[in-house]
Amino acid sequence: MLWSRIVRERSLSPFKAFAAAPAVFGALRAAVSAALFFATAGAWRTAAATLPPVAARAALRIVAAALLLPAAAGAPAAFAAAPTPYAGGGLFSASGELRAVDPLLTIFYNASTFGETRPCPTCGNGTYGGMARRIGLFREYRNAGKPCLMLAGPYEFTADDPFRFGHLAEKKRNAARPSAAEAVFTRKLQAMLQVNAGWISRNAAVWLHNDAGGIPAGYLEIGREPRDKILQTPAGPVGIVFFPEGPVPGKGPTPDQTRQVLEKGRKLRGQVPLLLGISPWGLVAEKSFLSEAGGIFDCILGGGEGVGFGFSLAEKVPGLIWLRPDGKGRAVNVLELNRMPDGKTPFVWEEGRTFNARLDFMGESVPADKTALELIRRQETK
Repeated sequence: MLWSRIVRERSLSPFKAFAAAPAVFGALRAAVSAALFFATAGAWRTAAATLPPVAARAALRIVAAALLLPAAAGAPAAFAAAPTPYAGGGLFSASGELRAVDPLLTIFYNASTFGETRPCPTCGNGTYGGMARRIGLFREYRNAGKPCLMLAGPYEFTADDPFRFGHLAEKKRNAARPSAAEAVFTRKLQAMLQVNAGWISRNAAVWLHNDAGGIPAGYLEIGREPRDKILQTPAGPVGIVFFPEGPVPGKGPTPDQTRQVLEKGRKLRGQVPLLLGISPWGLVAEKSFLSEAGGIFDCILGGGEGVGFGFSLAEKVPGLIWLRPDGKGRAVNVLELNRMPDGKTPFVWEEGRTFNARLDFMGESVPADKTALELIRRQETK
């Protein structure tokens, strides 16, 4: 399935291919790691003697990722590599118990799931992701009484997958319209996430309105113009600007759309201590936008074409955090705020002091919601 998706989407960037095919590129990373090992056998033997086996494997992954990812169009060093044996451990212990994490506010973010509901079955040493685990993670965190926001970015739904219903349609490669039964199933499952705010394309919104009676609570239908929303949290109000979909879904905006987003941001800036932007524009366009966003937005949560990563702090754009989803629902972006910006820009973001951020791959230690699992099983047997 993964290989057919790569062939079908061979027009995508290397970033998208890397994110969409962990099995294929996992083999490539392994080959690079092996080459490095034999090239410096003496040094590796000395280092490996001091490390347990799991740590040694993790070190090989890090070295391979450091060589491969920056070579792909200058990707930041913070880009996520393959899932590690400790994936999902940022929030849960090995026994599945929620860890004691007490920031002022925790923001969970996911995007680019493309309607995938089951865990990834070819992700190294186990399965990662899945809607039932994400629902279970959110439920456990809420039940713990921790201040948090659950945000959903672009392309979470089957019908708003830009690679099936977007720019590939221009080449007459459009997929068949999803069924009404899938719309009802999708709406029920997404509603179980109980997101505080979510981005949904006009195409997916029309599908759900026609076949499932409407979109899930919390989602805003986004077309060619930006929208905004202010959420009240225990840490203070949080403003969100939902970036519009560009002329080509999953890719960059027009100059006029960029101007509209900046105007929305400036209007909200004085009303909230924390201002977020949720983007469907893809990695390349988002990176170009950072210099304009600085001094207005505190954080850009990405979406669309491109690889995912825990966070990036641009040296030339102080006060701005940029993060992107892994895609296919394998992981969740987690942004923990230990201090809230005071509205004065640029705010100084310091990892470990004012914030922590990561891409948490949801492994077996993340408890899956049983109701969601049953709903998925019933859908698969129809």
